[in-house]
Amino acid sequence: MAVHSRWGNDITVLLGDYLYIKSMAMALTQDSLEIIRLLCDVTLRMIEGELYQLTKTGDVDISEDEHFEIIRRKTAYLFGGCAQIGGLLGSVTKEQELALREFGFNLGVAFQLVDDLLDYTADESALGKPVGGDLREGKVTLPIILLLQRGGAEADRLIRSIVAERTVSTEQWHDIVRLLREHGADDHAYSRAVEYATQAKTALDVFPPSRERDALVALCDYVLSRDR
Repeated sequence: MAVHSRWGNDITVLLGDYLYIKSMAMALTQDSLEIIRLLCDVTLRMIEGELYQLTKTGDVDISEDEHFEIIRRKTAYLFGGCAQIGGLLGSVTKEQELALREFGFNLGVAFQLVDDLLDYTADESALGKPVGGDLREGKVTLPIILLLQRGGAEADRLIRSIVAERTVSTEQWHDIVRLLREHGADDHAYSRAVEYATQAKTALDVFPPSRERDALVALCDYVLSRDR
């Protein structure tokens, strides 16, 4: 269950602030300016991503490139930075450190693509939050971008109406889910996630076979198979 769905936004924000400061405090114990620099860079990119997303909220004509830029800044750089920090703490070679960053970056994109798709395909009780939240908030993500490209006038009218009104009726929701399936937008969005997860796995080829590498590969598979 998502933290905000159980304890609300106020507790969630405070918990996020606490964990961020805690991570900084832990980084300071390592006497590594590089780790501090990475944490600061990741945080700045995340904030930039959130701000950029705000400028695109309600924009039904957002492009795939613009959407992926939001994903990179909001999620991919976070995953990449965390994986790279793990490499620094583990004293890996420079080549392996950069490979971990590449692994995390691509894993982050895959994670976000699946997360966006789950907003349309998941069971609400399993997801831990109401489905369709992105569209209600005017956030047009990859499944809807693809549907707008493929769904013709019916999909265009429906999506523009929902985004403008910031509400989705039960009938409209069933239509959205039906159109996503009929036009293959959901499958195509998932295939993009698979592409990035595959790239994440490939980045690990610089490491010799080990339980640790197997665990990271399994993480890619988990991201693709999760239902919440």
